Amino acid sequence: MPLYQDSFRNNHSNGYSSGSQIEGMESFANSLEKLFFAEVTILNCTNLDAKTNLAIELNCNISLVEMLFHFNKGTWGNFKPGRTSFIKLLNNLVNESGSNVDIEECTFFLKDTAIIINKIYDNSIPEQLDTIIAEICKHYVHFSKGLSETPYEIYVPVFEEENNEENEILIQNIEADNNTQKDYFQYWGLYFESEDDAVIYDLKSSTIEHGDLFMLNH
Repeated sequence: MPLYQDSFRNNHSNGYSSGSQIEGMESFANSLEKLFFAEVTILNCTNLDAKTNLAIELNCNISLVEMLFHFNKGTWGNFKPGRTSFIKLLNNLVNESGSNVDIEECTFFLKDTAIIINKIYDNSIPEQLDTIIAEICKHYVHFSKGLSETPYEIYVPVFEEENNEENEILIQNIEADNNTQKDYFQYWGLYFESEDDAVIYDLKSSTIEHGDLFMLNH
């Protein structure tokens, strides 16, 4: 059964704007550019709870293999303990701005693929980004079909679809506060040039499958 492709696609018209700024945003963006060898665009909006949610786009002029190489060397992302890190930069932004800030979505545009990571609980992206990249390293051989094809889009995470007794469609764990760290490491969505529709990557079995899943979309 095919994936619902529209649920994989992001829609930046849902309240995000590049026109609004908070104190410390420029310094935050500049630091991200140095950290990830990237040109950074930050879209943001303030929700009803007065929380500023950021959608971050990082354009990196490297391929996925190059990114993983530099990540493993510790020269991309600087995730080593005690050194400048993504979560430390976000904490600095929160302190400088005096605002409640979180990352709603983080997208890495590489030469050969885009990695789209969505928030599944408060501070989930800055807390789990290093582990997510490490898992991409670990599973790269498997989801690239034995190094034969790199997906041009990788969605982290996607969720199972199921029906209840009334045959109504339910999306598991769709509310951010219902999710936990493990939900990042169950299913990812992949797009390949050789596939007509998106496919599912099952991290537990290290296999590519077809089925009905949805990407978290707040």
